[in-house]
Amino acid sequence: MKLCLARNSKKIGLKIAYYRKRKALKQMEVAEKAGISCSYLSKIETGKVRYSLAVLIQIAKVLEIDPEELLTDGSSY
Repeated sequence: MKLCLARNSKKIGLKIAYYRKRKALKQMEVAEKAGISCSYLSKIETGKVRYSLAVLIQIAKVLEIDPEELLTDGSSY
């Protein structure tokens, strides 16, 4: 189960990075607007840290996407 969660974290992180780059935003900009540190966002994008649903929702708001986009399969990233 832990491996599966780690894999999902990595996929979600890749999606965050994809949408961030698509909007031409720097990690610092997204992190600041989401109320988290740049290093924390970097670790989220690389799947190296656990995060809450609340943090994902904040990031999604900054990226102007539905949080569901980060949590479901089917998006290209």
